Amino acid sequence: MDELLTTDEPLDGLSDESLDDVAVHAEYRRLVEEQAAVRRLGTLVARGVEPSELARVVTEEMRKCVGAATGGLWSFDTSDEIRMVAAAAAHPAVLATGLARWPLGTRTPIEGNTLATMVHRTGLPARIDSYDHIGGAVATQVRAVGVRAAVGVPIFVDDNMTGFVAVGSVQPGPMPADTEMRISRFAEVAATALVAGYREEQKRRLLGEASHRPFLINSLLEGRVIDRWSLCELAGALQLPVNGPFVVIAAEVPSLARVALPEIESKLRSRDVYSAWRLQPDLQVGIVHVKSERQLDEILGLVSRLATDRVGGSSCFADLRDTPQALHIAKVMQRGRPHHSSPVAVFDGSILATAAVAAPEVMLKSILNALKGFEDLPEDERETLCETFRVWQDNDASVRRTAEVLFCHPNTVRHRLRRIEKHTGRSLSRPKDLAELCLASEVHRRLM
Repeated sequence: MDELLTTDEPLDGLSDESLDDVAVHAEYRRLVEEQAAVRRLGTLVARGVEPSELARVVTEEMRKCVGAATGGLWSFDTSDEIRMVAAAAAHPAVLATGLARWPLGTRTPIEGNTLATMVHRTGLPARIDSYDHIGGAVATQVRAVGVRAAVGVPIFVDDNMTGFVAVGSVQPGPMPADTEMRISRFAEVAATALVAGYREEQKRRLLGEASHRPFLINSLLEGRVIDRWSLCELAGALQLPVNGPFVVIAAEVPSLARVALPEIESKLRSRDVYSAWRLQPDLQVGIVHVKSERQLDEILGLVSRLATDRVGGSSCFADLRDTPQALHIAKVMQRGRPHHSSPVAVFDGSILATAAVAAPEVMLKSILNALKGFEDLPEDERETLCETFRVWQDNDASVRRTAEVLFCHPNTVRHRLRRIEKHTGRSLSRPKDLAELCLASEVHRRLM
């Protein structure tokens, strides 16, 4: 039987039943070879081989198992680029040509009708059955290597697509129909190689930092954490819990290189609160773990007592990977109008507040039209009307309670509300007009 499987002679004279036996046995041998390849890769993972070597072996084993001429492993390091991690080819000349055009580490834009574009857009396997009539620089380079058709499948880590593997053929015509399924079996090991490579790179960068703690905090503030493993390592290094809730606090510094909240991290730690702080040119920024609403009140009370300038706080969030968005909100709150009773302004997470801070520049342009009628008023009168509307809004449109808060007569509140209607051209009794005024008030409070 082995002779039948290895001979290049035609199978003339064999019965249909014999041909079926040959096909079944060939399929069986193929599966055994694939399983053996996966076991070999598992052994390398267990031994902790270098990530670059693991990626190279994964690519070569994958190429051999499907009988492809070329194989490759790429990572999606950014939203618009891929990076070459490993390459393999059946013929040394093809590999040399490919690496000459795409050296390992090369970054290529995700554009045109390429495998990378299709996989990145859909998150599904993709194929190109012929590169003959495909335009673009990438397709031109592929043809120059000699590849005529290719198949690629995505690599996922913690449900995040981090890269893809691909195989290519130098023969005309599409690759076999089961190629996607067969190379998908190698994607999990390829994911291990990518994660190991990323962790090694992070470790190398951390060791090269004069002080790695600021770098780690910046990684969270700037959103440079891409997977769960990295997040756990980073949180551990910062002595932060992995799971929230958290808040971001941004305090205005009194002068360059001076902290706004002296010894805040140690003071919080003495209260069993974990936090990590970073001094920036204009702000002191902290990521603070919050166990309960009561603890949050205690944290804000301490911050309020220490602060000499304005402080902004985000709403609570659960995932450390949401830190950049929380920082944006904290900065917006810090730049807004401080409450008369506290220098700390905390985002309340309401729909109006979210709409106001989501796109500050857009909201400012949109809302200026609603407040245009206030331009001719003296600043103190304009502020009085805005404050009256805010208090009226916060007190469920009760004129009596608004008057009590503002220490004035209810008729004074009614007069001011009528002036708001006159200067804005909007009626407080029409739902649409009222909604616009409420949003304008929110933007005025947060952004102006």
